Amino acid sequence: MLSVSTEPSPSPTLEGPASEVQNLWEDLTSDTSGQFIGLGLAILLLIIVWFVGRAVIRGITLGIERGAPLSDSRTRRALKKAKIPIADPPTMELRLEAERRRQRANTIGRVLNSTLAVVLITVGVTTVMSMIGVPIGPLMASAGVVGVALGFGAQSLVKDVLSGVFMLLEDQYGVGDVVNLGEATGSVEEVGLRCTRLRSLDGTVWYVPNGEITRVGNMTRMWSRALIEVRFAYDTDVEAARQAMIDAVQSARDGHRKVASAILGDAEVAGVESLEYNAVMLRLLVQVNPATQWDVQREVRLEMRRIFAERGIELAVPGEAMVVDTDRGKRSLHDSPRTEHDQPVDEHGRPLPPRNDPDGDDE
Repeated sequence: MLSVSTEPSPSPTLEGPASEVQNLWEDLTSDTSGQFIGLGLAILLLIIVWFVGRAVIRGITLGIERGAPLSDSRTRRALKKAKIPIADPPTMELRLEAERRRQRANTIGRVLNSTLAVVLITVGVTTVMSMIGVPIGPLMASAGVVGVALGFGAQSLVKDVLSGVFMLLEDQYGVGDVVNLGEATGSVEEVGLRCTRLRSLDGTVWYVPNGEITRVGNMTRMWSRALIEVRFAYDTDVEAARQAMIDAVQSARDGHRKVASAILGDAEVAGVESLEYNAVMLRLLVQVNPATQWDVQREVRLEMRRIFAERGIELAVPGEAMVVDTDRGKRSLHDSPRTEHDQPVDEHGRPLPPRNDPDGDDE
């Protein structure tokens, strides 16, 4: 017959320095006074870890907040090396960039501090309970069940928070950017862990949960592009029309200092983009500073109208239209004197996109 020993099997023992630490801890906690000493040491260790962790988090957030501003010479050299054209940003652009980094750093700091606090509190509570003889196993099992129940009940909240954390880490957009989030388009006013706040051109404030954002279109990141599509009559001289569009950009640049400072590169008209039954479409592209594409497009369109009239270049008309005046000579325009009007801006002074035209192509 097999004999069953009732003696408990010896617990595994540590060797070396770890064994000495274990023996020291058992000696300190062998009686009541030793338990208080061990409790004090555990609390002291947790406090030290708390301050060290806060210092590390503070260093991380300060690094994010300082960032690599566009005014820094090393940043500009890196951008030039990457062949990314960047104009000298105005004071407002610098303030918006600083505010963007500050909000991002504060939000990430709150997440890291909350995570550190939860971890340390959990470790501290379990340590104290084990030292006073409270069984930890059943409590941990109960906590797991409660956590699963809360997870099912707060799925949307957890999804929003996790999406917000990844958006901040990836820096998809920030304060002052003009973004298209699907159902809402406007200027970003605040980026939080749970939702993003936008303000549209008509002043409507949109609160978009981060978990509901499936795509992000940032129109003002690093640089933007002015895009103008023009449909000409089918028998138009394409090369003459192309040159007229490029000349319109140069005329707008020469006549308006704001446009000249916004444009970063040369205008491009690649050629015929589409052939329609009554029109030939050409597309003009110009690389500009962030959030200035709408200003540039307005001025270039005005110059196009003038140049097309002077050179007798006809635009396409719908097939059902009846053209009475077929004189293709030089036309005279009778425009009233222009008056300066204010560009729609957000609360930071940054231009907003035109109404119902988030992509700036008038379609």
